Amino acid sequence: MNDRVRDLRLKALAGALVLSGLVGVLLGFLGVRRNDDIVLQMPYLASGGLVGLALIGLGAMVMIQQQMQEQSRRAAAVTESLEEWKEAALAELRAFLESATLELEVRNPAPAHRLENSSVGAPRDHV
Repeated sequence: MNDRVRDLRLKALAGALVLSGLVGVLLGFLGVRRNDDIVLQMPYLASGGLVGLALIGLGAMVMIQQQMQEQSRRAAAVTESLEEWKEAALAELRAFLESATLELEVRNPAPAHRLENSSVGAPRDHV
């Protein structure tokens, strides 16, 4: 299924759940408002208020899920584009290194007698 169609369906479902939850809360409030007795208010609170709040929460969870799926797809697209860029950069670097020439100049090392006469690290007999 197309991602846009699925996103649209999830958004519509979330909107319908939130809207029905708001209607449930409103009906619960209208029922409670008419009665002063707490015993008579409990059915309205349980059926309208709590169910309405549950539907609003469920709608919010569906919307969050849809947003997380969208973010996941965006992150995957960014990762894929970075992988393509990395491969292109590595190919360009390999081509550059293969065509590069390296010139080295080797100098004669210091004569051995200089190193033997050196006083670096040797103990001194000064008192």
